[in-house]
Amino acid sequence: MKMTIIFAMCILTSMSVFSKETVEININVKNDLNQTMQLNSSFGISPLATDILDTELGEQLLPPAPFKGFYAAFEFIDSTQIDPDGSKYYDRIWTNKDLRHFPDSITNYYVKHKMIFRFGSGKKIIMNWNKNSIPEMVDSIFIKDGFNGLVIKVNMKELETMEWDNDGILELYIHVYYNLKNTSVSDLPDNDIQIYPNPSDDYISIDVKNVVDSIELLDIFGRSVLTAEQNNRIYIGSLPSGVYAVRIKIGNSVVFRKIIKK
Repeated sequence: MKMTIIFAMCILTSMSVFSKETVEININVKNDLNQTMQLNSSFGISPLATDILDTELGEQLLPPAPFKGFYAAFEFIDSTQIDPDGSKYYDRIWTNKDLRHFPDSITNYYVKHKMIFRFGSGKKIIMNWNKNSIPEMVDSIFIKDGFNGLVIKVNMKELETMEWDNDGILELYIHVYYNLKNTSVSDLPDNDIQIYPNPSDDYISIDVKNVVDSIELLDIFGRSVLTAEQNNRIYIGSLPSGVYAVRIKIGNSVVFRKIIKK
């Protein structure tokens, strides 16, 4: 098996949103015939993400197996499905993007993203990313094979391109270790923060039991779109419909809550 690691120019960027609270890293996948997936591939963590498919965050459901032609997708298990008899079952999901929920009240966080591939009519698969856009809060990030790096082990903070021509390796895992010591995200009980009405098409009111330093409304790209008015009341009528995050700063902690603008 031949694998070539190439230092290349940065051809993609990663998007860091909500400052240090959210990370999304873009990755480009193609084969040697220059075939690419129609949807961009990315992974990371977000306070808006859940354990199921988040279509409002850009996670799009890809066709299920068996796969035909050139293919690249993230794979995860949806464990929230319930049979009519009330028993839980596990559904396998394939998507272009894998965003995980931002962890609460911890300093170190490990995520393993699974990617699956099919070579199609090509002989080689090439992956590219922008190492300079990986934020400092990522302590380490490696691409490894299913044998924990016995054959393929690539440090994404040092290299920007990898390619391989072994169609016996069709699954790779991206191992990410986050250092969250500089960010304190508080997971206050729901009854400590009340946001209503939610969904809303005009005003939302925010009641917080703690002393609040600031309240902002952010879009899914992490951009601040509104700040709280008097009495923690925000007019959202002029915003496009969609999902937003309420970012509440309380001392050295930050709390996120999701709202929906109708």
